Amino acid sequence: MKKLFVYCLLTIMYSSLFAQSDVENGKDYDLLPRMPDYHIYKYSNVEFDTHKFYINRKLQPKEGRKFTIRYRHKDWEKDDATRPSKLQILRNYAQAILKAGGSIIFERSNYEHGYYTFKNNEQKEIWVQIKPGYKGKDYSIYIIEEEAMRQDITIDAELIKNKIDIDGKIAIYGIYFDIGKSEIKAESEAAFDQISEYLKENPEINCWIVGHTDSDGSFGVNSKLSLDRAEAVKQRLEQKYVIDAQRLFAEGVGPLAPIATNTTEEGKALNRRVELVKK
Repeated sequence: MKKLFVYCLLTIMYSSLFAQSDVENGKDYDLLPRMPDYHIYKYSNVEFDTHKFYINRKLQPKEGRKFTIRYRHKDWEKDDATRPSKLQILRNYAQAILKAGGSIIFERSNYEHGYYTFKNNEQKEIWVQIKPGYKGKDYSIYIIEEEAMRQDITIDAELIKNKIDIDGKIAIYGIYFDIGKSEIKAESEAAFDQISEYLKENPEINCWIVGHTDSDGSFGVNSKLSLDRAEAVKQRLEQKYVIDAQRLFAEGVGPLAPIATNTTEEGKALNRRVELVKK
């Protein structure tokens, strides 16, 4: 993919010239160089976060690595200085993204916001919001490199034992379901292998299998869904892994026991879980 050029006069010389004023660790996003005469005054790069983009006439969250880059013009304090307009800022980024095969999702009529998407060199979906400031004094870019949250802690039988010995329970995030369904997905087998190993190595242990959901949807639907998922896990352990049915007890509590906020997509992902609870 060709490197995106945001502004016709942008050169490496400009980048070097204004980098000295950038906030510590601040840098341009690889495919979206800055407008001339701007420096970075705020910057963050978060491994996994969420941001909402205006898609199909409503704000929708996207998840993945999140970049927040805020630029300020060198003459931002001068009201009579010559600076790019809001429209000029949006158009430069929009044209560059379009040339790279991306698309404009939405632009507000007053040019306060622009939303765009394209694919980077790794073919990841990139979501971009451009927010120009007053009279071009500054502007902000919010970027999500879309990807699912990775499971950083690998579930194994020893971890299950240690957590249950200490806390009396463990949340299993390696059991996967489609949205609104209780059929167990094939990629869940690694977690089941470890759960069954733990149960076979500790035959004196009986467990509640407890399903949890986030708060989206009605309480009744979530309560039933969480119970159905717990029952599905119980049946899988009994039928495929030959765990005695007398040792397992299924229950669903819907959204009643969150471990994170339900106001963010990351929090909701943590709340959607199956727990093993020592009986």
